[in-house]
Amino acid sequence: MKCLSSAQIQAVADGEAPPAEREHVRTCAACARQVSERQARMAQLTAAVSSLPVPATMTERIESAIASGTGNSGATRLRQPLTSPRWFRPAWGGAALVAATLAAVVFVAPMLKEDRGAVSAAEVLAASATRLSEAITSGVEILEYELVLDGVPKDLMPDHPNGAYRVRQTIDHSTPGRFRYASYSPDGSAFSSIAQDPVSGRRVMMFKVEGQPYRFEVNVPQNVGPSIAEMERLHMQATIAMMQASGNQLLEVIETPEGRQYSINVPRVQTPMANPVWDLSEARVIVNAADFRVIELAVKGTFLKQAYSVNYRLISRVVTQSVNADLFDVPAEPNEILIAGEGSVVPARDAMILALRELARLKQGQGRP
Repeated sequence: MKCLSSAQIQAVADGEAPPAEREHVRTCAACARQVSERQARMAQLTAAVSSLPVPATMTERIESAIASGTGNSGATRLRQPLTSPRWFRPAWGGAALVAATLAAVVFVAPMLKEDRGAVSAAEVLAASATRLSEAITSGVEILEYELVLDGVPKDLMPDHPNGAYRVRQTIDHSTPGRFRYASYSPDGSAFSSIAQDPVSGRRVMMFKVEGQPYRFEVNVPQNVGPSIAEMERLHMQATIAMMQASGNQLLEVIETPEGRQYSINVPRVQTPMANPVWDLSEARVIVNAADFRVIELAVKGTFLKQAYSVNYRLISRVVTQSVNADLFDVPAEPNEILIAGEGSVVPARDAMILALRELARLKQGQGRP
């Protein structure tokens, strides 16, 4: 169990904490010290307010405010309690009660206003980084998200000038390296797809250039290297790490119908050392407060000194134990050009080499030099 919050410390000091928190204090020296200090502070407040004279008119006003529940308009509102803490017993009489109320408002309420679930931007980023580093070892994960690219990434896929894609991923965590990645243009038509199965030693790739679909079917070794999903995860981890290193982190708590979310914006990423290959200038991430998974990620920066930006927004995520086998297939496209051969651990290299070989073969067949 992690160390207690200020509100939990106060509850233990009052003798009103649940058993688990009291047991934690018995085994944690740091929390035990805080409880002892809090009890000593409350004893001093009790002694101070016991003899404090309070005008009768003020007594009436404050008691009336307590009864009506309007004594505090903040996040922690003082109301008539069902059971009063030991330092706040009504046996003291009217004046002492009001004095204790004033002490509670001035000294105790600010401590109780601390939300047990409140976190800092650094804590959210750290929890998100931990979540990204956790490996799923079984089941099939199905992801759907929107991806908007600009700069270098968009130049690599020039068929869609706005760089907007809908992506679906199916990842078999029980079989490392088995996955399918499919991207769709804004009108819903398939733009690219890659499916890989190290067990069968097969990889299928499809992509379109100027409307023409090309299909590559290759044999691959069992050690196929990181998948597209793993590379995306590594990119997110590296981005989160750079956001952690920057001191300019702005945290906003967002309440949505789906639950609480944390939005962290770094309008100007400042890290100790510039990276000549990949660098960020600004970044924004939205994290699910329930499990600290990344829901949205927007980054701008440079890659090989060329401007780039990536905007990621998660639409849905499901983890199941079994799916239909066709989720890992790449459907055939009308009039596609099929190219087959031996593959390697680098899909992009395979497509380029096989395409050049096919071009050379066609030229030789036509008697060209």
